[in-house]
Amino acid sequence: MEFTERALVVATGRFREADLWVRLLGPAHGVFQAFAFGGCRSRRRFGGCLDPLNLLLVHVVTDRQGRYLQLREASLLEGHPRLRTDLSRLGMAANCLKFAEAVQDGTQSAPAVFETLCGVLSILETAAEASESLPLFFRARLLAALGFWPELASCHVCGKGLHEMPLAHFGVESGRLVCPDCGRNIARRVPLGREAADALGFLAANSPEAWADLRLSSSARRECFAAVDRFIEHHLGLVWDAGRYRRA
Repeated sequence: MEFTERALVVATGRFREADLWVRLLGPAHGVFQAFAFGGCRSRRRFGGCLDPLNLLLVHVVTDRQGRYLQLREASLLEGHPRLRTDLSRLGMAANCLKFAEAVQDGTQSAPAVFETLCGVLSILETAAEASESLPLFFRARLLAALGFWPELASCHVCGKGLHEMPLAHFGVESGRLVCPDCGRNIARRVPLGREAADALGFLAANSPEAWADLRLSSSARRECFAAVDRFIEHHLGLVWDAGRYRRA
């Protein structure tokens, strides 16, 4: 096998004096690991670009016995230098990267994961102000892009529209919106005001390029966090713990 594609560097590590292993995320092959022989020294083939969060154009081949992937060559497309000097933005980028790794499950989901992550990294790199809610926006958008997130326009029991409800409930187990009357007997539910429900609907329908003007009140942000993260824990079995997503 041999291919050339754009890929984000997820992580690197040294396994011999001059050699590296590199974990990458690309739009065609998802998360994959390749060995960069001479990666610590070769300026001609790698140009010192094998750092996490770098966007590269990589040329990858399989070794002759088909045992592993080898990173033959890489060139830098985007280095995200601002992220490396702003700890707040770097932390948000790392959170998004960890979630992308956790939910990416092969070539079928790879394009959505890759493009959404690149969009968020672009915002973190270029925006004058980066909202602290960006990791939340990323998780909500990615759930929708991968087909997990439901329609939030109306109560799924009685059909009452969101505009008719001052307050709705999000059923964690069903993954659906219900009005207060229909949601009385639902054990695991999260209250969603109009602002929070509208925001989640907007994120489900729009890629990161459209998020520049999205601002949430503190109460709406708390409601969105609760709905998204409880949904992720229940349906995907993932919880954030000690700097990474782990299986609950």
